[in-house]
Amino acid sequence: MQQRVVALGAECDLLTEQEARAELLAQAPPADAPATVGWAPYVPVPEVLVLDPRAVSFRVAEFADLSDGRRIRLHAERGFTIGGGPDPWAGLTLDQLTDDVLNTVLPDDAEDTGEDHPWSWLAELLRVQGVDAGPEDLRGLPYAVEFSNRLRARVLDRP
Repeated sequence: MQQRVVALGAECDLLTEQEARAELLAQAPPADAPATVGWAPYVPVPEVLVLDPRAVSFRVAEFADLSDGRRIRLHAERGFTIGGGPDPWAGLTLDQLTDDVLNTVLPDDAEDTGEDHPWSWLAELLRVQGVDAGPEDLRGLPYAVEFSNRLRARVLDRP
């Protein structure tokens, strides 16, 4: 029986210095790989911070919940950073973060199309994972923003 998508959403989590460094190192080519003209990955230097210590970085992944109870990840390459003051956590709420997450998953042409999600792209990501759902099937589904336990605790434990 073909599973159907019953909900969509985005998961948001903190991105730590250690995690950011590990991601950059994972993307780096082997030392003996030939140089690629016009593109060079950033390879972090051990003593140099990758993330701005005056800011907080977040990663965002979108998911689909299926009728059989499974959750499948659609992509996980997006994120955002907030900062600018002495304490980037000051006054930060889950409602504010929800807005930031939703802005992060907006399609690039949202101003032109009026769409709040890249429905065709999400449908293609589902198709690649064996789930048949068209853009029109996805438009009316519930969309939830969820936060990791460590992020939720960090925001809610603030005075």
